[in-house]
Amino acid sequence: MGERIGKQFSGVLTAGLLIGALALAGELWLLIRGWVLAGIVAIVLTLYLLRWFWRATRRKRDLVRRGYHAGQRVGTNWVYEELHAGEVLSLQFPLEYAGRGEYEVRIPGERNWLASMPDWAKGRREEIVERLNAVFKRSQMHFEADA
Repeated sequence: MGERIGKQFSGVLTAGLLIGALALAGELWLLIRGWVLAGIVAIVLTLYLLRWFWRATRRKRDLVRRGYHAGQRVGTNWVYEELHAGEVLSLQFPLEYAGRGEYEVRIPGERNWLASMPDWAKGRREEIVERLNAVFKRSQMHFEADA
């Protein structure tokens, strides 16, 4: 069984943003009271933490909002994920380092896709490739020939 994302995630997201908003309000109070340096330092720290929180929750926010996450690099694979009935299901595509910090992803041919993919992904090759196209340029996507 894979990872599950339930309704508690929206509570965590709301609580994090509420804490950030309350912190910013407190820091504005510091500025109004004349503690300018302390207020500015606290605002910078709070904005940094909010930015970190927003980036850390991006994957789950994408899964909840869109039903999929276009993926992330895990070792030498690109992992594409979808949310089905609260459970995260994933596909792994091999990556090859192309230099200059860029990678190329390998997409199985049509027949190999049908033979090797789980049931939820069969028949959805074009849709998933389009979603990967949001991350990779067409020149970085290599479509393998069927065996």
